[in-house]
Amino acid sequence: MNPVKRDKSVEVKYRKTLEKITRTITGDVNNIIIPLLRELQPEYIGDAYAKTLEEAFDRLRVMYNNVNVNAKIVSESFVTSSNQANKNRFYSAMKSAIGINVESVVQNEGLEDILIATTRENVALIKSIPEEYLKKVEGIVFRGTIQGNTSTSMIKQLQKLNKSTTKRAKLIARDQTAKLNAALVEKRSKNLAVEEYIWRTAGDERVRPNHASKNGKVFRWDDPPKDTGHPGQDIQCRCVAQVIINV
Repeated sequence: MNPVKRDKSVEVKYRKTLEKITRTITGDVNNIIIPLLRELQPEYIGDAYAKTLEEAFDRLRVMYNNVNVNAKIVSESFVTSSNQANKNRFYSAMKSAIGINVESVVQNEGLEDILIATTRENVALIKSIPEEYLKKVEGIVFRGTIQGNTSTSMIKQLQKLNKSTTKRAKLIARDQTAKLNAALVEKRSKNLAVEEYIWRTAGDERVRPNHASKNGKVFRWDDPPKDTGHPGQDIQCRCVAQVIINV
């Protein structure tokens, strides 16, 4: 049957949500920490800056509590949307392949473990965005002020960090969408006693050699490739499984 690819609209929505979080936290640093660095530069060279900076970072942590509170809501929305999109595409592709709607045959898909585990993983990933970012900001600021670096040099480091944090949010959305789609395809295939699939790559220059070497080859769900796992399981993998239906 036709490969069930990840739903780009779900990925884009999730990516935009994560990017909004990063814009908020990087904006707070731009508005609070950067002006403070410029203001305090004469003082931190003379070792009279620590308390003011510490209070500023404490305020930022309080502001970021909202991200932690909303992380579960964002994660649950992403997982629910991904599951529904995969379900629609999977059974539609199956019907096109065999001419029968088999969705009603599966009374209990048994997806709870996958959905709960993915939700928890993404809650942790969402929370890690501000946590890791703020930790790195503090490192740049306190290490720089102790060493007597200029505010200009620290601001350049912070701006570079802002870009990498936004990029990480995009990578999380892409990677998690692919991983969840892959897990759902595998589970729904097994529910219908489908045991094998053909590995299909994205077919471009970005495909990794150990993924390209598998393109067109047949694998079993109960025997995943040891170096990559099934399609979509490896980090940032864009490959998909084309399930084989024996009728």
